[in-house]
Amino acid sequence: MRASRILRLAEEKGTRVLVALDFLSFEPLRLVEEVEEYVVGAKVGIPFVLRWGLEAFAELRDRFGDSLYMLCDFKLADIPEVVAEEVRLIGELGFDGAILHLYPGGAERAARVDRRPELFGLLSMTHAESRLLDLHFEELVEMARAAGLEGCVVPATKPHLIREARGRLPHAVLLSPGVGAQGAPIGSAVAVGADFEIVGRAITSSPDPRSAARAAREAINRQLK
Repeated sequence: MRASRILRLAEEKGTRVLVALDFLSFEPLRLVEEVEEYVVGAKVGIPFVLRWGLEAFAELRDRFGDSLYMLCDFKLADIPEVVAEEVRLIGELGFDGAILHLYPGGAERAARVDRRPELFGLLSMTHAESRLLDLHFEELVEMARAAGLEGCVVPATKPHLIREARGRLPHAVLLSPGVGAQGAPIGSAVAVGADFEIVGRAITSSPDPRSAARAAREAINRQLK
């Protein structure tokens, strides 16, 4: 199944940038107001919740829920019953999508949750030390396929894995973190098969986040021509 809402928003807004809100030195609502025109969605992870609280997410959802895709990045990893309950609660909070680890097994159970958010399985991580995941990459791809997830997360820092994931999962939506501060050039993941790039500190730590978000959108869009 294709992740329909994020693709529709990308078409409407002409952007493939998701802004990651993990590292924020000022109030999230103000940051998102500055960049909203140039991004398709916002990634909210555990650092955001610990720093700003779920109330801050509720403000973002209420203000930007119609124009931005809200992606929950808690990297869910537990027994299938717990992950299914987490997925249900994440959906109730108003998130459009959620990222989960595949290695514990049981993603099929999460995929059967009623009125759930779209689900993205983590195939690899951006840092070189994630060797155990990379050693089992093919198995994780098959787990994502078997569960019928809408998409997967594959790092821009490992373009060979993006190519492999695209070949094995032609209909999945591929999200790629790791551009900018983590070393991969913005636009490089889309160039080898990703659908969206997750950009964090290159935008949120910039003295001019709006210009940085616009530059990220333009760099990615050049790869799509």
